Amino acid sequence: MIRQIAASVLAMGVAAALAAQSPCFDLALGTDLALTDDMTSPALSLGFPFTYNGVVYTQISVCSNGYIWLGTTGIAGGDFSPTAAELLAGAPRICPMWSDFDPSAPGSGHIYFDNATPGSARVTWAGVYPFGSTTPASFQVTFDQTNSIQIAYGAPAVPGTLNTTIVIGASPGAAALSNPVSLATRPMISTSDTFHEALAVVSGVPIPYGNVKLLWTPTSPGFVITDVSCTQNSLPVPASSQILGDGCPGRSGPSLYELFTPTNAADLNGFNLSLLPAGATDYIAIPNISPTWFAGFSNNLFLGDDAAVPITLPFPLPFNGSSESTIYVSSNGFLTIGGASPGSGCCTPNVATMLAGSPRLCGWWEDLNPAAGGAVYADFDATSGDFVVTWNAVVEYGTSSPNTFQIAFSPSGMMTTRWQNVARTSGSYLAGYSRGTGTPDTGSTDLTAVNGRTISATVRAPLTIAAAANSRPSIGTTFTVNAGGIQPLPDGVFCILLISLEVPVGVPLDGLGLTGCTAYVALPELLSYFNLTLGAPTTAYSIAIPSNPAFAGVSLVSQAVSDDLGANAFGFRVSNGLRWNLGL
Repeated sequence: MIRQIAASVLAMGVAAALAAQSPCFDLALGTDLALTDDMTSPALSLGFPFTYNGVVYTQISVCSNGYIWLGTTGIAGGDFSPTAAELLAGAPRICPMWSDFDPSAPGSGHIYFDNATPGSARVTWAGVYPFGSTTPASFQVTFDQTNSIQIAYGAPAVPGTLNTTIVIGASPGAAALSNPVSLATRPMISTSDTFHEALAVVSGVPIPYGNVKLLWTPTSPGFVITDVSCTQNSLPVPASSQILGDGCPGRSGPSLYELFTPTNAADLNGFNLSLLPAGATDYIAIPNISPTWFAGFSNNLFLGDDAAVPITLPFPLPFNGSSESTIYVSSNGFLTIGGASPGSGCCTPNVATMLAGSPRLCGWWEDLNPAAGGAVYADFDATSGDFVVTWNAVVEYGTSSPNTFQIAFSPSGMMTTRWQNVARTSGSYLAGYSRGTGTPDTGSTDLTAVNGRTISATVRAPLTIAAAANSRPSIGTTFTVNAGGIQPLPDGVFCILLISLEVPVGVPLDGLGLTGCTAYVALPELLSYFNLTLGAPTTAYSIAIPSNPAFAGVSLVSQAVSDDLGANAFGFRVSNGLRWNLGL
């Protein structure tokens, strides 16, 4: 047996040397399996017989969570909590990186299968996000007719927030005997077809295998795992799109908020936003006019997890044509104005709830837990005369991530939110204001770009464009862009979509009479599409993107224009920009 293993190691060294100049990743990815979170593909044909543990397989099924079933039938769903015990007890499988991946997350890459090359079949996780993370992981598994397996790992993957263990290895299942190994030192020799390494996850710390390609050579039984010398390369980036700025005419309505998601980085640290009363019911939003952080907080509310308490203000607060004396403070990063309890808001922020319920100010609405770290305070600031609610170093539930911010009320009715240090780890977060009681949704707005916006009972929405649900500018597919906010007849007769290479910054169009409008496309445009809308509030553009790998990584920008004589002196509405990042 030792002689056989030594011969195998020598043969693999020769094979590795011959492959020295080849790229680590094969960029012919094949078919997108369209896997979502915790999902397993139907059976896929390898195109050749592959023998593992003495059994011949011709089909596999791929789970989005980083493992591959061997055989004709995959197990539905997807186990997102890897353990050695499950690996040993279940069906036969290969685990290049059994973890918790979510290819359906916004901005995540997808999982692909290719068997076009005779005697070879590949499965590729191309820039797939771990659940609750936006750090992509890339790895590629290649089966071949010699019964060997190659696994290429890209940049070291950072596990998501819910993982405790990552498992790499293989097992025929059916109560196989445990054989824990370490791949840190190679060659690694296993005399059993069953082996695994269970890596303990440390939050935010990459796993130790990255930018490396491994060759698993069978020794019947067992495997020898060695490094393959290859040229480091990267998989094409996942296709994505991002909103640029806002359309015109400017938004107005009795709400102003920003929803932070995995594709929208938190950028509020060191920022403050004041709502200045403008008449009995309206406000004007002005940044950085009340930057003084109140550091004298001392009245600890001793809020536990998912708690909300009423607080009596030391002065009547002018609000909505009347005055209020009570607020409710939630441990989860928001407060409401008035005597009706909103509940704690556990455990994720909800725009619809904010718009429908009591008037609400969200400093950083998320699942905060002062019982695990930090505290919430409510104090009178004798220097400014403000009443200030402070969330001081309150951690997010299940993490050690602290969040510090405060909301200040002035006897004049001005309301100010100050963000000192807030962090986004996973999920969604909500910051802003709503007058509630059925407030219409004016959409998420970049709060750091707001200066002088009116928060008014009169609702006005600009022309907008955005990617259709689940559509992205992937090479070789059709990308659908929706335009909304088109005016009813007699305006809104047509809408034009313009596409160009991206300009570095938006260009204000006030000088042309397009007050408050910004150009993001460069004229003359590359492409334009004309839709006759005849007053319909929305219209869709479906654009075929050529199947040319050279387009991977190219960025374009699109923008829509529609007629509206009442919008400005020029008589047109102009949308926000939409950046297209062409890719997989």
